[in-house]
Amino acid sequence: MTDIILFGGTWEGRMLADFLGENDISSMVSVVSEYGASLLSGSQTLKIRSGVLPREEMKELFQREMPRLVVDATHPYASHISRTIQDVCCGLGIKHVSVKREGSPTDGYMVFEDLDQMIDHLNGPDRNKVVFSTLGAKSSPSLARIEGHGERVFTRILPSEESLHQALAAGIPPGHIICMQGPFSRVINEAMFRETRASVLLTKESGKAGGFSEKVRAADDLDMEVLILRRPDADRGVTVDEAKQMVLRAIE
Repeated sequence: MTDIILFGGTWEGRMLADFLGENDISSMVSVVSEYGASLLSGSQTLKIRSGVLPREEMKELFQREMPRLVVDATHPYASHISRTIQDVCCGLGIKHVSVKREGSPTDGYMVFEDLDQMIDHLNGPDRNKVVFSTLGAKSSPSLARIEGHGERVFTRILPSEESLHQALAAGIPPGHIICMQGPFSRVINEAMFRETRASVLLTKESGKAGGFSEKVRAADDLDMEVLILRRPDADRGVTVDEAKQMVLRAIE
């Protein structure tokens, strides 16, 4: 039996994993990639599981471990896995909580409901502008739909084999792929934007933990156009500190 199962891979997930380990709480943290697992510190009471967890395997895991609480600290844009966690927990009568990320103001910028809308805009009248994407490797197939993407699209992704494969498979040229772990400072962002001669920034509303303000401020300094992908369910969930208190109450 495991008292707490945590789904992480994010800054919030790492903070909660550290909390679980430091307090010797019987727990398991699940992340998608080996790279995400490498950022965590396991212990005798904290087990680390890496890899995609389909619905049926998740159900089997929960039935086997019977956690007192499941904590969803996945990425704010990973709505599919969040829905799966919620559905499986509800079906088994297991208590769960979602951790929300503190947001950032987006006033004055163009905000899109989905990636298709953003790509349509980039294929509009300003289709010759150089684009710098911080949307992540999973957006690569969509970026490849931008007209002239081989010449005008640069993408910054996590330094993992899986992420690089996704970008290359979509047709993003190797010289236009930047593999680095963020978040980045305003100065580093500005240096990258200058080096690539980008005039458009694509970003998620990733909040403080995702370095959102440092990205848009650097773009503003260079008079770049900023296009933002709206965060789904922005107000859903509890803070990291609130999640810690819920964990302590669950194991009492």
